[in-house]
Amino acid sequence: MLVQRSRDGDQAAFAELVEEQQQAVFGTVLRLVRDRSLAAEVTNRVFYKAYANLASFDTSRPLRPWLIQIATREALNELRSQRRDASHTVAGADADAELQRVPDGPDPAATVAQREQRSAIRAAVDRLPEGQRVAVVLRYFADLSYVEIAEATGQSVNNVGVTLLRARERLRGDLEGRGVTSDALA
Repeated sequence: MLVQRSRDGDQAAFAELVEEQQQAVFGTVLRLVRDRSLAAEVTNRVFYKAYANLASFDTSRPLRPWLIQIATREALNELRSQRRDASHTVAGADADAELQRVPDGPDPAATVAQREQRSAIRAAVDRLPEGQRVAVVLRYFADLSYVEIAEATGQSVNNVGVTLLRARERLRGDLEGRGVTSDALA
């Protein structure tokens, strides 16, 4: 196991662990801080903290949620200390390359429509209040459970559920007001 080998001082094992988890951590941080260079800095801090705290990691639990929890805390700390404004939002071709999945189908019309829909959803998520945005990113982009989100944000599981419900309602209203069908949230 990479964690145990890393704990034993095997730097190659930790490098492999970082390589396996970097995309998930960076993607989560990027969606939270909305600045590519800042996300890279925060991601580096996440892996530094993970390495420093590997001894306290419970190996009976999955590694990815633990790393995402560290990433969430680091990203939120960064947001609180710097309070980035909306002009620092990642946009354009770089954001598309980083944040969207490669579509399976070659149909250009469907590809353009999907791209526009994803862009509208991303923009709507960016407009959410911080607490709701964090919950949405962790649930739907980082694929964490309600329990894992509660642990990462210091909330109760019930509060996470309420926050996500309110966020979905706000997203639906925002998207429908901009002409994006609510089935995009399904």
